[in-house]
Amino acid sequence: MGRTILCPHCKSTINEDILKQKNSENICLVCGGRLDGGNADGLNKSKWYYYKEGGGTLMNTVSTSFTPLYTFEAVDLEDAKEQLKEVMPNSPLLSNKTVPKVQCPYCFSTEVQLVPKKFSLLTGIMTNGFNRVCVRCQRKF
Repeated sequence: MGRTILCPHCKSTINEDILKQKNSENICLVCGGRLDGGNADGLNKSKWYYYKEGGGTLMNTVSTSFTPLYTFEAVDLEDAKEQLKEVMPNSPLLSNKTVPKVQCPYCFSTEVQLVPKKFSLLTGIMTNGFNRVCVRCQRKF
């Protein structure tokens, strides 16, 4: 029976005999990390820090005014964003939501102006609503 090896990346224990059978004596079978302490892909990883303040930012320097919410070991910014997506999928840094533009349903122009509704004599009160008016075709919608 071979010795048991602890992976420094995922902290799983693997039998040395199994590693020899799979011809991967230096690579973890669970996470793919190197068992000798290096990186599996040979790239140098650096620390990236995620700060929640200010809408969420990923930086590779430590800020003195904020404390990091998460710390990642990543090759570059894209790798750090992928790791952040696993930990915090609703981060404002990762949201790709685009604001839909208002356009005229008749001529499809995006030049739209908001015009307040007129005072109604029948009801006697001012209405709070607004009408959208296309600047190009002058239609209300």
